[in-house]
Parts: sequence; C-alpha cells; structure tokens
Amino acid sequence: MAFLAVRRWTNEDSAVMGVIRWLPRLLIPLALAAALVIDARDDREPASVAAEGPQAQTQVAVPPPDALTSSWFCPLVGMRGPVQRFGEVTTEVLLTNMTAEVASVSVEFRGRTTGRQYVMADVAPHSTGVVSTSDYVRDEVTGALVEASSGGLAVTRRFVSPLGIDEARCSSVLAPDWYVPVGDTQNDALAVLAIMNPLPRDAIVDVTFASEAEFGPFVAPALTGVVVPAWSTVAVDIGEHARRRDVVAASIRARAGRIAVDSLVAYDGSVGRRGLAAELASVAADRRWLVPVAGIDDGTRLWVRIFNPSGDVAEVAASIVSDDPLSDHLAFAVASHDVVELTVAPPSELAPGLETLLATPGAPFGVSVVSQNDVPIVVWAETLVGSAASPLTDLRADPDATSEAEPEDESVTVVAQTGGANGATEPGAAGEAVDEPAVEARPPVLRARSGLAFVPGVVQTGDRWLVVIAPQSGGEAFVTIMTDPSAPSETDAPGDGASAALAGGDGRVVVATLSRETVAVIDVPASGVITHRLASGTARLLVSDTPFAVLLWQARVSDAGLSVAHPVAW
Repeated sequence: MAFLAVRRWTNEDSAVMGVIRWLPRLLIPLALAAALVIDARDDREPASVAAEGPQAQTQVAVPPPDALTSSWFCPLVGMRGPVQRFGEVTTEVLLTNMTAEVASVSVEFRGRTTGRQYVMADVAPHSTGVVSTSDYVRDEVTGALVEASSGGLAVTRRFVSPLGIDEARCSSVLAPDWYVPVGDTQNDALAVLAIMNPLPRDAIVDVTFASEAEFGPFVAPALTGVVVPAWSTVAVDIGEHARRRDVVAASIRARAGRIAVDSLVAYDGSVGRRGLAAELASVAADRRWLVPVAGIDDGTRLWVRIFNPSGDVAEVAASIVSDDPLSDHLAFAVASHDVVELTVAPPSELAPGLETLLATPGAPFGVSVVSQNDVPIVVWAETLVGSAASPLTDLRADPDATSEAEPEDESVTVVAQTGGANGATEPGAAGEAVDEPAVEARPPVLRARSGLAFVPGVVQTGDRWLVVIAPQSGGEAFVTIMTDPSAPSETDAPGDGASAALAGGDGRVVVATLSRETVAVIDVPASGVITHRLASGTARLLVSDTPFAVLLWQARVSDAGLSVAHPVAW
C-alpha cells in the first residue's frame, strides 16, 4: 500500500463527488458518447471478430503514456451467490502506473442493486497499487470500471479463495463477440460467465455452448436475448443451462451494445480436482495460436482445447515446440461450433491416444495450433497439478482416510528449466539482489502441491509485454517465452526511445523494471522456448526486437496452488 493513496466515496457522497472529480474526467462522457455512436451504427448487424480485420483492433493493451485517459473494464471483481459453497472469494484490483508522473485513478464498482461506489486513488510513478474490493462487494456479482487521468496505466486482478489464488487481466477494449473454450459442468465444478455492460444503454446478448461429446452448438432458450442492463454485470452459471460435460466452450455475442466477459471455474475437491481459475475471455478468433507452457511431469496434467465458433469445418494442426527433434504433432478437424480436447502427456510404455500430444518431461515447451484452411479458432489450455490432477477414473476410495489426510511433503514439479544470458538472478524491486537459491540447468525449480490454472493461448505476438506480479504474492514466479519465427512482426506502433534502447538483438529478450532499468537479458535458444525466473512481487517489462509470446507462471506457497497470468501488451 505504500505506493497507493486511496480516497473512498459511496452513493451518499454524490454531492461531494461532483466537486472533487478532476478536470480530465470531463473527457470521459465524450468517450462514452463516441462509443454510443459506434454502438448505434453496429446494432443493425454485429460483425464477427474474424471479419473485423487486423487483430490489433481487439488487442488488450496499455494506452500510450501521452493518451488523455485510460479506461479499463473488469467484469468480475466480486461474486457472492454462485460461489457460496466454495467459500469466500476476495479480489484485489492491481493498478500499475508505467509513467514518471503520479496517476490519478477512479475505481467505480457497479452492482445491479446496490448502485455505484467509488474509490479514488493516486498511484506513484513506476509502481503498482492495490485496491481491495471487500468493502464494495454486496451484490451477487460486481464489476468495476477503472479510469485514469492519463495513459500508461495497466489494470489486473488477483482472486483469493480457499481453493487457491489466481490472476486475471481487465480489458482495455469492448467488443460484441467473446469466446471461452474451457468450462466444466460436472458435479464437483462451478463454471460462471460474468458479462459486463459498462455503457449507459442495455445490451442484448446470446450465449451458445459446445461440448466435447456432441457436434454442433447447444442453445439454451433462457440464454437467448439476455438483457444486460446498463452499467452492470450479469452472472451466468453454465451448469444451470448446459449438460453435464467435462468440456464446455461458450460463445457470447452481443446483438446490441458492446461488452466485456470473464470466465471463472472452480473445483471443490470432492472427487480429487481442486482449484480456482479466473481469466478474461478471448476477444479474438484467429487462425494461429501459441501456448507457452512451463513444463509437465508425471504429476501434471495438461489439456489443450480448440474451439471452432464459426460455421465452417476447421482443418487444424497442433505441434509441440521444444528442443526435442522428435517433437510430436497432430492433424485433425474441428467441426462447426464444436470443441476438441487434446491431452499433453510425457511418453510412456503405453501407445498414445489419437488425441494425445507427447512432450518431454522436465523441460519448457510451447504448443502451436494452426488452422490450415484459415477458419478462425480459439485455443486455451488447462493444467492441474498435484493432488488436484487426479482424474475421476483414477480415484480410489479409502474408508480409513480423512479429508485432511494429504501428505505434508507432497510436491509436484511444474517447471524444470530457467534461462538467462549470464545465469544471474534478477535484482529485487529496489535494485537489491534477491536471496534465491542458485538455479541449475535442468533440476526442478518451481513446485506446487496442487492447483488449477487456465492458460489462454496467445493470438498475437508482440515485442513489448508488461508482467505484473501481485505484491506479497508468495511462491516463485516464472515467465515462459515462445517466439514464432514464421510470423511477421505485428507491432507497427512506434515505441518510445527508452523502449527502443532496451530492445536486444534477434533471439534476445530484455527484462527491465518499470523505470526502464535492465535487470536481465534472456537469450532465447534455437527451439524458440525458454523459461526464466522473475523476482516475486514486482512488475516487469519484457522487450525484444523479435516478436514473442509470453505467459507468467506462479507456484504458490502451501495450498494456494498454481496460477497463470496473461501479460499485457504495451
């Protein structure tokens, strides 16, 4: 909290609010009015994401420092009703100021029945401030609109629950179409969509599902023409509308309006799987996806889900990208409005299944998924580690065992290699050396007792990424970097001078602080995939001359499990 000065107002202070809002906020109504003009024009026939042109239009990114304002949409910052049986879920909003000036930020919490509440905060330069949402969550579901008086602000979230901890981005864009390739409607699972409408007019939304067991879409009548009132968030419990399935993908389309969508899945541990994961839905469907993976072993289960939301059959090729010359690959078809699940597993004496990709245990790798006939697809992955990885068919009831009889020393490897130009570890946030054990070339360095994490695929590589690690998060943090040499550079926006100075040569990624101080240089190997340790509780800038994809992995202490965070483009 040292970086954040907070001032709080509620509805009862509305008269005061009109006086204390600063001058740049007067520009926000103009932005909303412009959004309404666009919204009115597009209400006639919402265009599909695949037909909208360059994906840069839908990329979640930090507004440039010279922007007049920053606006971020967080569909889910608090939920009560649907998660009661899983214990209390609390949320923190992380405000990362990438500029050299103090950022004046307004966090507006919006519930359907309790109205709007505000928190005003000043975030120090080159720092991350934390706003706890506990005092503002009184509705069944609550969202937040975050606005700043300047550009250069990134907004992410941290979810804390008895089932684990997870990070998620907020969205810097609104769109008519969103996709969630992962979901589960079995008895031990909760799958929720949070649909946010931050504009001053009602949105009309249709939700359709696909599962691994049927061909074609499943349409629930109750989810056709759903009204999402202005300034509010609506929660959809997928289990109340979809069949009992292991994999349920969802397509959310706004007939009228523009929305932002979150996905939350939790496993209660009653049949072995345990954990909680939340993530911003995908706003893009595209032909090529990259999934940088931290690593697997015998105690880690990884699945890749490929969702085809279009009306055509997609001819898909999926491959493991690593330093193993025998890296596995598969070719298959995904029917219209269907989802296919691939299992990623280490080699064994058993012959792999027709939908199994083999990956070398104990080494970082990436998964490349390409639609060879250019039909747009959406790709996510799900990983379960430790006791949480026990599938239903492998469980054996022990009448003498209790629910708390978990070995204290249970530990499962999920990452096995780190990299750097000179092998040195990063300094801490204040420039001091971090007291961490030396990292060897192959031995396991990142462990989690159990946990669940969603791994959103990266549809657009970039040469500049922001990685935010929540302060006092505990555990170890790693980034997995994956280059895509066959793809052209997708970053046409000019960078500032400091960023250009940081960028290294081909195959080299520079890790820097928010104030642009270099703390590590990572030489990416010929395989194009490497995992590197980051200092805990810090925000980091990653810069390269070569476009790359990156994901942040964290192993939490005790039962807090494993989490994966998607970095933000900047």
